Amino acid sequence: MQHYRREPDCWAKNSFLRGNEKCRLALNMLSDEVYDTEWDMIMVDAPRGYFAEAPGRMAAIYSAAVMARNRKKSGVTHVFVHDVDRRVEKKYAEAFLCRKHLVKAVGRLWHFEIPPAANVSGGFC
Repeated sequence: MQHYRREPDCWAKNSFLRGNEKCRLALNMLSDEVYDTEWDMIMVDAPRGYFAEAPGRMAAIYSAAVMARNRKKSGVTHVFVHDVDRRVEKKYAEAFLCRKHLVKAVGRLWHFEIPPAANVSGGFC
């Protein structure tokens, strides 16, 4: 989280993924098809994050938020995050997907409806 706060290329108003080498949270090496698709639904259930050597889901959650916010067509993007009982997943989901966009929680699964950034102001939340 400290890196996110210090790196302007991570901030909501500048958020982009493709080629973003400065923001360590950006998944910047995916295929063009992933970046060019306006997703209706994104599921975050990987990579593993339940032991110290695992990479965790910080970048996946951040990148899902950026993809959802960068949507151009009307409507929301439904983002599902699994294992929110874990501290890191919960913290990053709240920071980038925002409690105000949480529409349902069932067990360890949270469902967010993320509007395009053009329909909201300010940061991620």
